[in-house]
Amino acid sequence: MTRPHSRRAAAATPLLVLFALGVAGCTAGVPAPSDTAEPSPSPAASTSETPEASPSEAPAVGATCDTVLTPEAYTKLEADGLVPMPFTPFDPVEVRIADEGGLTCSWGKPQTDLVLAVAQVATGGDDAAWTAALADGGYTPTDDPVAGAYTGQPDAGNGITPIVILADGTITFVSVPAYAGWVRPAS
Repeated sequence: MTRPHSRRAAAATPLLVLFALGVAGCTAGVPAPSDTAEPSPSPAASTSETPEASPSEAPAVGATCDTVLTPEAYTKLEADGLVPMPFTPFDPVEVRIADEGGLTCSWGKPQTDLVLAVAQVATGGDDAAWTAALADGGYTPTDDPVAGAYTGQPDAGNGITPIVILADGTITFVSVPAYAGWVRPAS
């Protein structure tokens, strides 16, 4: 009987560790409600407060913090008790995306260091400049976990490696590799 519980705990631990790398802030509302029938013991996960929109210029992509990820990702965020948080960039690629007016989002678990950061901007057709910036930032092309992915340097504190996806005229920073497959294509 303890074996299934141990497997669940073992499966949940790496995901929780992955969240620790996040470093940005969401500029939009609370994640979409879950359609999942699976019970969640987290009644405090939803709040009535909505973060203020960023005073920076509009993102260069059609996404918002409510649409940049797939519905499954928002369900997972809600189930794990992650809520929108202020954006605080640390990675040079994140900083550049923010400086260029890109979308910057972050979800975190209150009173913990568990954070997911996503930043996205249109490349304006200048993929070569972004490729050079990625190389300068220590990113290498891997196409893992998704096509167009570049893998960054592991965080010294937690060992989690950020992912940047360069595809379809858009560059997207994702602080937690497990969420890279849940990034929606830019519109």
